[in-house]
Order: sequence, then C-alpha cells, then structure tokens
Amino acid sequence: MKSTKSTLNIGVIGLGEIGQMHCQALAQIEQANLVAVADIDPARLAQVAGQSKATAYQDYQALLAHEGLEAVIIATPDHLHKTPCLHAAQAGKHILVEKPIATTEAEAEAILASVEAAAVQLMVGFTVRFFPQYIHAKQTVTNGDLGDLVSIFARRTNLISQSERIKGRTGVLFFLGVHDFDAMRWIVGSEPESIYCESATSVSLAYPVENETFTVIRFKNGVVGCAHIGWFLPKNHAAGFDFKLDVTGSTGILNLDMERQGVVVHSQQGTRYPFMAAPLIAEDKAFVEAILTEQPVPVSGADGLAAMKMVLAALESLESRQPVRL
Repeated sequence: MKSTKSTLNIGVIGLGEIGQMHCQALAQIEQANLVAVADIDPARLAQVAGQSKATAYQDYQALLAHEGLEAVIIATPDHLHKTPCLHAAQAGKHILVEKPIATTEAEAEAILASVEAAAVQLMVGFTVRFFPQYIHAKQTVTNGDLGDLVSIFARRTNLISQSERIKGRTGVLFFLGVHDFDAMRWIVGSEPESIYCESATSVSLAYPVENETFTVIRFKNGVVGCAHIGWFLPKNHAAGFDFKLDVTGSTGILNLDMERQGVVVHSQQGTRYPFMAAPLIAEDKAFVEAILTEQPVPVSGADGLAAMKMVLAALESLESRQPVRL
C-alpha cells in the first residue's frame, strides 16, 4: 500500500556550508518539514536552528531519536559519512548523504550493507544531475540526437580560494571531480573500464593535495572521456566557476557552458554572471518525493559507489603514473 502522507519530517546532520544550503533548500519545498539539525559547533548550531525553527542537537544520535523523524540529510565532512549513515540506517531513517558517499571502498560498502539490512532508502547528493542543462544533455544522448557516442569532455574548475577554505582536507578529485565522473557515467550510459590521471605540479599551493588534474576515462562501450578538474580560477572571476560539458556523437555534438546562463550584470562592482539554476532544491525535492511515494531514489548508493571508485582509481593513477583498470 502506497503512503498517503503529504510531508516528510527531515533532520540535517552537519551544518557546514553545504548543510546550511540543504536547510535553506528544504525551507522552499512544500512537502519537506525540517524538524531537527545537528552540529558539534554550538554557535553555528544555535544560529541555524534559530533560522530554521528546528530542534537543535549537538549529538546527532540524539537527533536520530527525535520524535516523528523519518529521514536525514548527512552533510558531515567526506571522511565522516560512514558512522552517521550506519546509525541512521539502524534507526530506520531514510538517508540523503552528500557526495562522495565515502572516501574508501570498505566504508561505502558498509553503508550500502547497512541500508539494505534496514530496508531504508539511500540517495547520494550528486547535484549536477539536477541542473536542467545536464538533464537536457542526458535526454539528448538518450534520444539518439547525436547518433552513436564517440567522446565526452567535462570541465569543473573553481576559485583558488576554495583551496584556502578547504585547507587540505581533500583534493579537487573528491571535492569536484566526483561530480563529473558521475555525470559522465550517467550520460554515457556505460561503466568505466580504465582511468588515467595526470596532475599539474608546476605551481605549489599550501596543501599537499592534487589541485589541477586531467583524467582520461575509457568506458566499456568504447566512448572515451576526459575531465579537467581544478581550482585555479582567480578570486575576481565573474562567475566564480567554469563548468563545461562537450559530448560528441557520430551525427552531432552538444556543447554545454554553465558560466554564462543568459544573464550578465555590469555594475560599479564589476561584471558578474548570476547563478540561474536551483539544483539543490530539485535534488532535495526528488529525495522527499521518492520517500513519500515509496519510489526508488533517482541517484542510488550504487551510483555513489561507482563514482567513488572512479576517484580512487584516478588517485591511484596519479601515484603510479599508469592507467588503472576497474
């Protein structure tokens, strides 16, 4: 029997930048009811709880016992996803976990096993899949408008200040590249076969992580892909990012450019390209609707595992200077 419930009671665990963005997104979704938030920083917790009118918990396990709670969004740092996911599953809560699902294969497999044992749903937060432009690219390929696919190129570069903000907690491949590895696999519709990655070393930043990478991906259907991932854009860059996608087929080509989205503002403060999409709202709404209607979530734990394995293979290739087979 399908659920007839019209709203979903949700908690958010981890109130860093992306966790706070999820709170703001949930506030704009009619079917979502943000009832609880958790963070170890008391000042941040009090601020977000006050803004969202949600119950505040410094201990996320106490949040999991919140009366009526049905689902959680886990937005802790990448390497801290496993334990709250396991506890949430054991508590019978549906889970939307931020990308990457985890940073090791063993932790990702443990998360998948826990949600299967608990019979709860797990969705991985690959926001790129919810941009209308990338959805259109996927539909164009699926419709056969480009003929048989030949190649796919993705670029995702961010401001150099991101490196300063993250302070070496992760490199560009887990922070940014996992988005495009997932998007390329999704659009191509085939599993990766081998991965080769190179990282620029001519300029050193403050932290010993990869900062500018090119990754060549060969898919099992013969399509070849390349992803340029980095964070060397100047701080005064008009858009604050450079995201592109080029898909080549036997009878057509698709070019996607997220930098200019149809609006340019010139003012005394300079030129800027406003962000015109709301993919996080669309992502969270898709999660909420899937749980309420008892339908499969649109981005599965298996999708998260596949993209994470691609990142790990790219990192292994950086070390070995050899292609890595998956």
